[in-house]
Amino acid sequence: MFEADFVSGVILSSTKSKAGSGFNVAPFPTITKGPDSTAVEISGDLFVTFRDTPAIEAFVKFLATPAAANAWAAKGGFATGNHRVKPSAFPTAIDKADQTAVQTAKSVVFDMSDEQPASFGSTTGQGEWGIFQTFLKNPANVNGVAGQLEKAAAKAYKKGS
Repeated sequence: MFEADFVSGVILSSTKSKAGSGFNVAPFPTITKGPDSTAVEISGDLFVTFRDTPAIEAFVKFLATPAAANAWAAKGGFATGNHRVKPSAFPTAIDKADQTAVQTAKSVVFDMSDEQPASFGSTTGQGEWGIFQTFLKNPANVNGVAGQLEKAAAKAYKKGS
């Protein structure tokens, strides 16, 4: 199963599974050889504020500091591109492996859903989410799923949504 790095915390808090034996981390196989072979796929979060005050501006600037990232790292469940946060700041071997992968990658890219219009890339049950769920139910229909993805993407880009 392929999941986000925060899922290890969910597993630990809701099951008896142990990191390393009940679940673990593994690098995704390299697709291309050469300089892009260490590329790491991530998803991204966007921080939005609704008021522009000196206090909010100071808080947002603080969130970009190593101090903020280290405090978050101690809780686990994420990796950061902040190279001043060492893997040793993370609580579990899985979190440390995630951070090491992000820090040592020559290329870090966003996952496909982060690069698409919301109606195609990030709406539960539709677009790529829904189509890939259908594919998992019937993986023999590769060409049909590819066609569905193309149609859904074209529709989303046409609408601009």
